[in-house]
Amino acid sequence: MAPDPAVIAAGLSELAGCPVTVTGAASLGAQRSTLFIDLARPGGVESAVAQISTGAVETRSVTAEAALITTVGRHGVPVPTVHAATDELPGVGLPAMIVSREEGRTIPRHILRALPDRAAGDELARQCGTALAALHAIAPTEAPEAFEDVSPAQFVELQTQRLELLGRPRPAIRFGLRWLADNKPAPVPSTIVHGDLRNGNIVVDDDGLVAVLDWEVAQRSDPMQDLAWLCLRTWRFGSNNRPVGGFGDLDALVGGYEAAGGTFRQHAFDWWTAARCAWWAIGLAAQALAFTTGRTDAIMLAASGRRVPELEFDLLDQIRRIAP
Repeated sequence: MAPDPAVIAAGLSELAGCPVTVTGAASLGAQRSTLFIDLARPGGVESAVAQISTGAVETRSVTAEAALITTVGRHGVPVPTVHAATDELPGVGLPAMIVSREEGRTIPRHILRALPDRAAGDELARQCGTALAALHAIAPTEAPEAFEDVSPAQFVELQTQRLELLGRPRPAIRFGLRWLADNKPAPVPSTIVHGDLRNGNIVVDDDGLVAVLDWEVAQRSDPMQDLAWLCLRTWRFGSNNRPVGGFGDLDALVGGYEAAGGTFRQHAFDWWTAARCAWWAIGLAAQALAFTTGRTDAIMLAASGRRVPELEFDLLDQIRRIAP
């Protein structure tokens, strides 16, 4: 049962240290609900955003995530300002975070429709590359200890364990994981990676990238994981001729990344593209299983199962493209 709106407002007020008014719902995700709120500060009303866990298992402490956002922001990565965070919102008992409201578009199709031409899309791709290079240049030791280090070998092992938990035959994914285990990229020092930077987790205005959102799956890993995830077909929203989020070309993303000091590695990028197809296919199958087994009544999770074959196809197609 969802918490009472008045209870939420009271909890957010205690967290923020000032009266909070909930003005609307921005999105209702599988793991977190995002609310528009107003903070009644002594100097006036300030618009902000609150993210509250839905009760699904959080991967780590929200306060650790808030600390990471603040850290990467100091290093030039465009992010919202964290106002407050807690792992137990008063009266609600769920993790929550309050951040600044950054003006711009967040809905993927709105972002794509607002681009005036291909050049604007490529510029947005370059800006994403620049932001990722800034992130990957930060010393990984600056991330809180809660953020794990995941090598390609560990990634495959974790996904194999997740696949077994499904209890359903998924031969395409199983084949993909075996291929990934046999074709791992050469090891490189881990960097801080966002893990979910894609069209849908960015704020964009007429000048381009405003902020990178949703850091809950950040980790220490191979930096190519971030570039690959941004380019999955899933996040192109029908604009399949523009591999970077449906808005830009890969050359623009890589150009921005390398110009800002990043090192692009083609084989690792290709490997992580296949790896994240497997990761997302397993994740969607797990969401659907949660619905069919009665652990949730969220129709969003029920619909997730329809996307699994698409990811399985993309996984096998990627392997076909790059298999030695």
